[in-house]
Parts: sequence; structure tokens; C-alpha cells
Amino acid sequence: MRHPASSDNENGRDSARPAPPIPMQVLHRVRVFVYQLDLGVPDYLLLHSAQGAEGLWRPVHGNIEFNEQFETAVRREVLEETGLINRSGLVDLEMPLRQILGDEEVIHWNYGFQVEQAPEVLQIDRGRWDQYRWSRYEKAFSRFGLQGDRTAVTRLHSMLHAA
Repeated sequence: MRHPASSDNENGRDSARPAPPIPMQVLHRVRVFVYQLDLGVPDYLLLHSAQGAEGLWRPVHGNIEFNEQFETAVRREVLEETGLINRSGLVDLEMPLRQILGDEEVIHWNYGFQVEQAPEVLQIDRGRWDQYRWSRYEKAFSRFGLQGDRTAVTRLHSMLHAA
């Protein structure tokens, strides 16, 4: 009797059929390092997650919508999460970060976003963030909870000082 998952190969023996590959879903996200200059020295915006176990300091981040340009996604996410706008250019950090999470591949596109003068109080999304702070590079680096965030803020900081 033949096993239903086997077939005769050209040698007349049964062989198991390999399972078809599971397609991987690719998600594109932006991570945005918002900063303002104070006498030429950058202060970086850190947002603290309101989610219990994920209570980390993070930059603004979110999904890129279907057919949305990167720069449009950056501006939209910052506006939605903080109410801040940027009328000048953005800084492409040119360092996408790839992560494989089960059957998903997530690509994070990292950007810098300069604001001229932040208001005294930001209108952050309280459902997602419970607090925020502006920090100099050294403090921002140590407070960011993920290595990818530390690497990206270091790259931005280096680019700002080289300009």
C-alpha cells in the first residue's frame, strides 16, 4: 500500500514530496529620528511605549502604506505620533535594517527629521506613548532600548556633525 504523500520516482521507488515553500510576507516600516538643534547641538526625541512589556524608549516608527513614498510615510508618521511637521528636507540614513520574524520579513527604513522649534508640549499619541523627552546624543544612545535604534541614531549624529 502506498503512502498518500509519496510517489514513484523514475527508479520505481517511493519518495516523499517536499512541501511547497511558504511565501514570506515583506513589510516595510519607517523609523524616524526626530531632532532639533540647540546652538548647533542636536537634541533627539525619544518616545516611551505605553505598552507594558514593550516599555522601551523608541523613535517614531510605523508602517509604510501600500503605494506610499518613503518620505510621505516619514512625514505622516511624525505628524500622527507627535503633531510635528518638517518643511525642509529629510535625512535618509541609507541603512535599512532587515529582520526575519517567523514568516515575515520586516525592512526598517531609517530617517532623520529636523524640526525648527518644537512646542513646549508635544501632542503625542497617548494610546501608543506614555511619555517623551528630548535628549542629547549620549543620553539618547543609552536610553534607546533596541540596538538598531542605537546604531541608527549614531549614524544620524555622525552625519549631522560631518555636515
